Amino acid sequence: MSSPKAAPHTLKLTVPFPDAESAQIAAKALAVDEDLNARLIQTRVEAVDSAVTVNFHAQDLRILRIATSSFFEMLTMVLNTLQTFAPRNATDTTS
Repeated sequence: MSSPKAAPHTLKLTVPFPDAESAQIAAKALAVDEDLNARLIQTRVEAVDSAVTVNFHAQDLRILRIATSSFFEMLTMVLNTLQTFAPRNATDTTS
């Protein structure tokens, strides 16, 4: 990954999860795909305690918007999958 300082457009997202295990599972699922054009966008996904932190560094604002949109689509799929297959207490935020 090239230096984040070289990218004029950055975005940091933090997505909370009910517990550290759910955050780890989500981070692993979200970090599977490599950036298609590492020259224009770099994405770093990591679990930090019970949250997933995502850092985007892009050369072009349009590419950053596309990467962000794609990330939210993948995040929605991961959340739906966790709700369906994870133990009830791991995804229940109403208790």
